[in-house]
Amino acid sequence: GMKTLVGGEIVGYTQMLEEARQIAVKRMVDEAKALGADAIIGVRYGSSQVMAGAAEVIAYGTAVRILNQ
Repeated sequence: GMKTLVGGEIVGYTQMLEEARQIAVKRMVDEAKALGADAIIGVRYGSSQVMAGAAEVIAYGTAVRILNQ
């Protein structure tokens, strides 16, 4: 987890990143559904600090459709 200079977790920041991850996943799933996808494979996450006290979380993957043969 995130650590302060004295070694403790920054609980509020950890919770904020978790919420951001959930939002990113929901947006990815919604976009895949809009494209008619059946699943998303190869999901990855990225994060970066955009300014002091603010970070972004990115979720990306490949939307796929299952073809009946």
